[in-house]
Amino acid sequence: MSGPPVALSIAGSDCCAGAGIQADLKTFSLLGVHGVTAVSTVVAETPRKVHGTHHLSPAALQEQILALLDCYPVAAIKTGLLGTAAHITAVAEVLEEQEKPLVVDPILSSSTGTVFASGEVVSAYRERLLPLASLVTPNLPEAEQLVGSRIRPESPDEHPALETTRQLGEQLGTAILVTGGHSVWKEEATDILYHQGKVYFYSAPWIDLPSAHGTGCAYSAAITGYLAHGLDLVKSIGSARPMITRMLETSYTWPPGIGNEELRALNQLPERRAARQSK
Repeated sequence: MSGPPVALSIAGSDCCAGAGIQADLKTFSLLGVHGVTAVSTVVAETPRKVHGTHHLSPAALQEQILALLDCYPVAAIKTGLLGTAAHITAVAEVLEEQEKPLVVDPILSSSTGTVFASGEVVSAYRERLLPLASLVTPNLPEAEQLVGSRIRPESPDEHPALETTRQLGEQLGTAILVTGGHSVWKEEATDILYHQGKVYFYSAPWIDLPSAHGTGCAYSAAITGYLAHGLDLVKSIGSARPMITRMLETSYTWPPGIGNEELRALNQLPERRAARQSK
């Protein structure tokens, strides 16, 4: 068989396509990677609100993964929103015999504040799935949940996520990339990688996009895509970071201060109605 490399995303479905498997597929496509997906959870959401989550059964999730691994030459795998502890265990059972790069994005809450994770979910991640990962990509609040405590920097010159990143990497024995979207440091968004005892910093100007969500999904998907192309971990992250900055700079945005009700009102403006009727 020949063609583009194949990457598998095991994640939730986001109906507004800003996050989840939709964001992953768009990112894979930009990188010339053929994306395949196993859906864990269907999320009804907009950038402003999560309206509901609907889990597929762990057995259905396993069936999708096994079918895809049997049919496609998958070169790299990522996980996103998985649902319950039973879903995480089901994924780990299938992947524990795989020798492919695995990027785990442990989504414990949404950008709008909806909590997806219980204590059982955090334990399942730590005990079953994270030990299998080539890279774990939490944001700072997720990293603190996984570590089990909030660690404050010893000085204002120290990045707020540095010690958390180091401790989580040492606890799990795997590479940790704490993404910088939840903490502005020296007016930049700085990601911290702890890998094989070394610390790497990846910085870019802070981009204020209140309506953005799914950045972590796209970032972990971009890293997975570069891994599927055969790049090593450090080069994959270094290549993915400027790509995500560019995606944020060109992404769809809502007007400042506009929520769901205001958007519905805007859609009823006479010029909008006339434009729709003329089509």
